Amino acid sequence: MSPTTVRPPSDESASASPPAPSINAFRAFPGDATPSAPRAPDPRVPDGTDGARIVSHDVESALGIGESKGRVGFLRRPLRWLLPALLIVAGALYLALRHRSTPLRYQTVNARRGDLTASVIATGTLAALDTVVVGTEVSGVVDVVAVDYNDHVRRGQTLAVVNTDQLQAQIRQSEAAFQATKATAQQMAATLAEIRPQAVRAESLFRSNFIARQDLESAQASLARAVAAEANARALVAASGAALQAQRTMLRKATIRSPITGVVLQREIEPGRTVVASFQTPVLFVLAADLKRMTLALDIDEADVGQVQAGQQAEFTIDAYPDRVFAAIVHSVSNAARTVEGVVTYQAILDVANPDLALRPGMTATATITAAQVRDALLVPNAALRYSPLTDSSALPSAAPTSGPRTRAAHQLWVLRDGKPVAIPVSVRMTDGQWTELTEGAVAPGTPLITGVMSANASKTTDASSAPRSSTPMRFPHGS
Repeated sequence: MSPTTVRPPSDESASASPPAPSINAFRAFPGDATPSAPRAPDPRVPDGTDGARIVSHDVESALGIGESKGRVGFLRRPLRWLLPALLIVAGALYLALRHRSTPLRYQTVNARRGDLTASVIATGTLAALDTVVVGTEVSGVVDVVAVDYNDHVRRGQTLAVVNTDQLQAQIRQSEAAFQATKATAQQMAATLAEIRPQAVRAESLFRSNFIARQDLESAQASLARAVAAEANARALVAASGAALQAQRTMLRKATIRSPITGVVLQREIEPGRTVVASFQTPVLFVLAADLKRMTLALDIDEADVGQVQAGQQAEFTIDAYPDRVFAAIVHSVSNAARTVEGVVTYQAILDVANPDLALRPGMTATATITAAQVRDALLVPNAALRYSPLTDSSALPSAAPTSGPRTRAAHQLWVLRDGKPVAIPVSVRMTDGQWTELTEGAVAPGTPLITGVMSANASKTTDASSAPRSSTPMRFPHGS
């Protein structure tokens, strides 16, 4: 491109049409290599104008910017998004490289020696050792209710009385029927005593040929009828006596008495209420034999029932006394399963002493059964057994791969060697939900075991006393 020459305006050029500015330039479009024709000085540009502005103006004219604004606008639109996209990609690459270059820091807990107690936790309900439901077999209006709930009663003590007017009338009727049947039986006995000798005489006369055989047979038939009538009369007497005895028994049952010595838990009857003992016996009272001895029925999960046996010690708490711990002993474990909403449980019965009568039937208790104990065992945290680099996405770049998929019965711990996690195969036995007894494995007390990736503000090693405690129920592992 040749330099631009600026000439001063003259009188001749002032009268003519203003020529285009003079510049030797090539078109910016491809294939157009022909230089533009020289142009006369622009009269609109005064002398002394900055040469850079003139050059810029001439360059825009040479490139055809003013003539092809639509085409240049089309080219500018994609360029608006190019710079932000490049910045985003550069920032992502920077963060990725920085994260990758930062070494991982692991959280560890030291193995230790100590005592371990494996327990089973379950909930249940307290109940009286011997509960008796007292009802009535007599229908009628209740005239008397002699006791109330929480009253202590003795065996044979009167609890309530049902109206006996109708029963007494029935008894009098039965007594009259009994007397009538007895009289009939006596009459039949007298008739038999009369006919039997006649039959004997008829046999003697027939042997002497004084009477005919027909007379003998008639006498024998009369004797047989008298014997049957007398037997029937005796049976009626027995039936009437039994009916009378039943009526008298019902009269005695109209007075409801306590079958045991204990305490009244519930009273379901009021004076003046009518009870009807037709298809089922109405419940009037619920008695407990002795509240100083109670039972606790626990629902044991099917995963823990194999560890619960009769004779094991247990402790439980109730909401009424949150600061007290009560002792109990496992009495038996039922073999019958109960399924509630898909959850299978087995009932365990525990014997509970209640000398101060603080416990009451129906209270909900949370019990801990001591299944096993071990002394001075090598203990490792359960978090270390659960940790694996394969399950920790943040540890994948520097984690040592395992030899194969872990099975349910396989256990391994991870320790740091040269800054990388290394797996140690181990064998375990029992656990309390936080610590697990280690039986085999190259782990010594005080060995730091990896439990996870440490955050920026966490310490590297955690002592056994400061390890997080687990809130899960304490149970045995399913694999060894």
